[in-house]
Amino acid sequence: MILLLVACVLVASSAIQSATGSGFGLIAGPALILIAPWLVPAPLLILTIPMMLLVVTRERGHCDTRTVGIATITMLPGIAVGLWFIQRVDTASVQLLVAILALAAGAAMLAGKSVTGSRRTLAGAGAAAGFMGALAAMPGPPLSLTYRPNNAAALRSTLSTIFLVMAAATLVALQFQIGITGNELLTAAALSPLLVCGHLLGSQMARRISLAVLSRTTTYIILAAATVLFIKSAAGLAL
Repeated sequence: MILLLVACVLVASSAIQSATGSGFGLIAGPALILIAPWLVPAPLLILTIPMMLLVVTRERGHCDTRTVGIATITMLPGIAVGLWFIQRVDTASVQLLVAILALAAGAAMLAGKSVTGSRRTLAGAGAAAGFMGALAAMPGPPLSLTYRPNNAAALRSTLSTIFLVMAAATLVALQFQIGITGNELLTAAALSPLLVCGHLLGSQMARRISLAVLSRTTTYIILAAATVLFIKSAAGLAL
């Protein structure tokens, strides 16, 4: 039953990522913490790399290199702080923080809020994305709120490139600080075919459904998963 739920989460989150440029970690992170916490963060970060490569390869030529450069430079200290945090704070508290951040991002997206994508705000979003990526492989919210180009292909390509770099950098740091086990690598490899299924589904969705509808649907899924995670983690801290 758990394996089936994991498969559904990975296919759905990869389909949303392929169609919109964000959503893989934002949906999969809270959901997998609930049903299969051993998949977060290392296996999910490993899966992030081939997932983003699929989108980046399809949308090659549309990447906003300026935005990628700014976000990449500032995400590195965010990753370091995130990894420091998870080594010193109990699991329930980390999960509660992830739920609160996801709920805040989902509420802002639902309200149609965004922040002007200046160099300063993009730099701040990069640092926040690095922190959230290290916590739960969920770097999407800060960048989704600050980077809003009119071109859907540019959105998909740029965000997926940033998430690709973030995942690789976080995995390197994770290996040095904590270590990545062979079992985690094998688990990610076994689950990776699900990403291809989701990517193919997302490619069809991108052609048939408007970006606005997909973004709103993604927001509802994020809010639902984050709400359940918030309740679970809050109850765990109360015991």
